[in-house]
Amino acid sequence: MSQKEHDTQFKDLKPSSKITVIVSIGLLITIAAAVIFGGYFFGIKGLFTILGITYDSNQTLLFFILGCFAAGLVIDPLTKVVSLIMIHSLSMRKTALFAFVLYFIANFITICLVDYFMDSIYIPDALLFVISAFIALIELAFNHQPKS
Repeated sequence: MSQKEHDTQFKDLKPSSKITVIVSIGLLITIAAAVIFGGYFFGIKGLFTILGITYDSNQTLLFFILGCFAAGLVIDPLTKVVSLIMIHSLSMRKTALFAFVLYFIANFITICLVDYFMDSIYIPDALLFVISAFIALIELAFNHQPKS
């Protein structure tokens, strides 16, 4: 077969070929999403087991993860706005410290909020501080960019 026969456009394909292409792409996207979510879910599950966080069932853990994402969708944009406003008025050293404190507070509020509304999961108070500080350090390492 020549190269021209392989380079047909999607609109020129037969309906059965179009369906095959669409189903294949959908299947690839579904598999990729399942692998990403599965890795995240089982990573959190293993971390919770290591840290001694107790929960009633896998559904509880799933709702906790989804609740953290939902709360983060509200809290993170507010954090970014405050961070952008303050970054122009502080020195580099103060900016890094302020960003850490801001990320720590945002993470702490997010996790505490979800933990408060879920009776089926128990996170010790000291561990809330440790987890929030660790996530804040990770956010600071990946998000903090020096002024040019």
